Amino acid sequence: MNRIIKLSAFTLGVILCMSFTQVPSTPELSLNGLLKLMMQYEDIDEASTSGLEYLFEDGYENGEVEAVRYIYGRDVKKGKEGVFGFEVLPTSPHAIYFTYSLNTCRQASLYFASEDDAKQFIKELLSHTKEQYGGKTFLVHPKTQEDGQYIYIDRMYDDGNDYTTEFVIYPPRLQDGFFRIELEVYA
Repeated sequence: MNRIIKLSAFTLGVILCMSFTQVPSTPELSLNGLLKLMMQYEDIDEASTSGLEYLFEDGYENGEVEAVRYIYGRDVKKGKEGVFGFEVLPTSPHAIYFTYSLNTCRQASLYFASEDDAKQFIKELLSHTKEQYGGKTFLVHPKTQEDGQYIYIDRMYDDGNDYTTEFVIYPPRLQDGFFRIELEVYA
């Protein structure tokens, strides 16, 4: 009888300890993973090695405008179809997804269910000054503006003498229950 009580007390202690311990987030998305998504969004096999898996491709037609959207993510699922394609729903507090849309222009965004995860991603990016991907060198240039810190991702020219901006990472903003990080595509 004592053994059962001790086991129950131990089990209760473990349960109480676990209930007050924050669940760790899933591994972060890295700068290299982001470059894979941005540069290889159509190559499902390569982009799926980014840390986010291919979810689906959808599109919409709105008058004369046609769009295709690639979606990669983790801890999310496909929701109802809307005017601009399917919605993406979180399945955990650490859900994340990436979209790359092709219509009259290119648009990309990252969506984090957790503000802390979005901040951790920005911190990860800022821990780099450059990154190699696909035989190219990419530079990380943060610039602080009135409404927050923007991160410019530039690609070095092959001669190494100059660079061009590939995309700009905007500060996280709450949108539809996710912390959205817009990725302004230059190339």
